[in-house]
Amino acid sequence: MKQKRIVIALLAAGMVMPLAAAAEWTVYGRAHLSADFLDDGADYSEFNISSNSSRLGFKGEREFRPNLTGMFQIEQEIFFDDAGTEFATRDTFAGLKGDWGMFRVGKFDTPFKRARGPANFFGDQLGDLRNVARTRTYGRFDERFRNSLHYRSPSIGGFVWDIQYSPERTDRTTTEGSDTDGVSTSIGFRQGGLNLALAYEKQFDGAEDPDGFRLAASYRVIPALNVGALYQVTESAAGDEGTVYGLGAQYRINPAMFLNAHYFMLDGDLDDTDASLYAIGLEYRVDSALRFYGNIGAVSNDDNSALTPWGAGRSAAPGGAAGETANGISLGMRYDF
Repeated sequence: MKQKRIVIALLAAGMVMPLAAAAEWTVYGRAHLSADFLDDGADYSEFNISSNSSRLGFKGEREFRPNLTGMFQIEQEIFFDDAGTEFATRDTFAGLKGDWGMFRVGKFDTPFKRARGPANFFGDQLGDLRNVARTRTYGRFDERFRNSLHYRSPSIGGFVWDIQYSPERTDRTTTEGSDTDGVSTSIGFRQGGLNLALAYEKQFDGAEDPDGFRLAASYRVIPALNVGALYQVTESAAGDEGTVYGLGAQYRINPAMFLNAHYFMLDGDLDDTDASLYAIGLEYRVDSALRFYGNIGAVSNDDNSALTPWGAGRSAAPGGAAGETANGISLGMRYDF
């Protein structure tokens, strides 16, 4: 048995050394855990431990010649509170980049998904904007496309253009006559304290071909205050539209302490499917890689809505109760390495 281990170790070293010599590569990750008390307003009221989009990844790049650099990334989600982990579940790709922009192939977040960033002050936490912006009732647009081709332009006067296409968003192989392709695109603009993103996505399904439009922005009014807003309209495969809009802000109390708050409203075509998301939280940053936070969040549901403030990006995600107010308290730690 010991001899087998030595042979395996030597073989592994033999494979890794040429790669290390050929490219600069790193191992990185995120451990993001929280202790939560979650209450759906009806029958569920429990204490939970949640793993919140924790991840482990490998990435690297190599410059082949001036203005031509190869790159790769393999990333998977890690569930600290579960029995197992799938491989390469998150953004995984290979590509090229240079002064002309960046081109890659693989599986990764769409430009539409990334465009919510300026307005979301509770990413992967209780209170995440996605809890009302990504609902199956009015389409599900904050996703990763599989089998994707993606081009990102260089920054020109602060503007960056992204476009992504997938011939098969959900499976390994494009079947004959498949209608499950998709395209997602965005234009971003950054200058001074302004961060703006305008995005559009079309998901073909052979029927209604649902689509979505999103405008998100943030502006640093003063060095200590950053405000954000989002307006979004999405259409489901059944042709029903949902509109999401709202405001948020982050205030730096001192160099290490931040106060975050936001409010977003979902207004849907279907009767009694509206919902309102509220969240407020304090965040303490030891440095950019280690932070602790405490959040309070709630979703107020109409009679035919059963959303929660905790379902997006987290392993602890019990369902909501129609017509009730779901609320939670969360104490969390995020460590990036």
